[in-house]
Amino acid sequence: MNWSVLTLEDFHFLKDCVLSSQLEGSDTSLVNIFLLQKKYDTKTAIEKGYLFRYYTGKENRTGYGFPIKLCDQKMPDADKNHSLSEAVSLIIEDAQANAREVKFCLLTETQKNEIDAVFKTDFPEFALEWQTNRDDVDYIYSREKLAALQGKTYHKKKNHVSRFLRTYEGAWEFRSLNLCAIADDMILVAHQWLEERFALAELGEMVLSDEDRRILNLEHEMIKTALENREDFALDGGVLYTNGTPVAMTLASRISDTMLDVHFEKCLSEAASNGAYAAINWCFANAADSYEFLNREEDMGVEGLRKAKLSYHPDNLLEKFYSVSPSAKEEAQC
Repeated sequence: MNWSVLTLEDFHFLKDCVLSSQLEGSDTSLVNIFLLQKKYDTKTAIEKGYLFRYYTGKENRTGYGFPIKLCDQKMPDADKNHSLSEAVSLIIEDAQANAREVKFCLLTETQKNEIDAVFKTDFPEFALEWQTNRDDVDYIYSREKLAALQGKTYHKKKNHVSRFLRTYEGAWEFRSLNLCAIADDMILVAHQWLEERFALAELGEMVLSDEDRRILNLEHEMIKTALENREDFALDGGVLYTNGTPVAMTLASRISDTMLDVHFEKCLSEAASNGAYAAINWCFANAADSYEFLNREEDMGVEGLRKAKLSYHPDNLLEKFYSVSPSAKEEAQC
């Protein structure tokens, strides 16, 4: 396959022809695929009516992503009407040509089952074994529930929002990105949040390794890249203000007609201590009323982040599967 880095030109082509109705995972958000290329050394290829991805990361993030089907109307005649079996055949050929294992990563259970069915029927000489990593699970929420915060389930979250509203009564505002020119304020919040992390590390109140710092700086660059291309990416999101000053931001993009992927959410420490994280979550859930679900992505194994995401009572913990040492059955028996 002809692997390359995904360009803006590629993105424009793909955003109009990806068949997204069955997509749920944050890894299948086109904006994520574009933004995370450097972090995971992701390469992409468009062949035979499919978008192919290859990730280079840890074991659970090394391998081929699930081939994403493109609509035939946008494809040259030679690339129309190809099956998933043909897409898998291309992956096997590519792996053999590049001395790679035929490994997959970040597949949902449905996608895993589809791949298994293809291998069983068309490539029985290969054996795929699967594992999951709890750190890769996507947290998917009902947008309506997060907007309403009704009942005992959300009592604590509603209290946090109420605290924010009381603390900043008459002095707060939420502005939506798709309605207002607030990109600079988003970058300002992200920058100040990053500076707070580094300051805490200098004071010994937070431990940041060199790798942590690299990832934080890379994430900040991703936020700036996203906002520089906000119209191309059709980004959604918003900024929360207190006394006219931006104190929190959230940034999201479409996965499918029913689901938004929340890529980034940052809140400055003083406002956070007064409930601003709960407040911006609540404000955005109300603003994004054309979607049914919000995918708030993984917790990456960060204990505090996992606790926070679980506290919002996700409707679905979307598992991701990766294959382990797949090989020809004959080799596996040696």
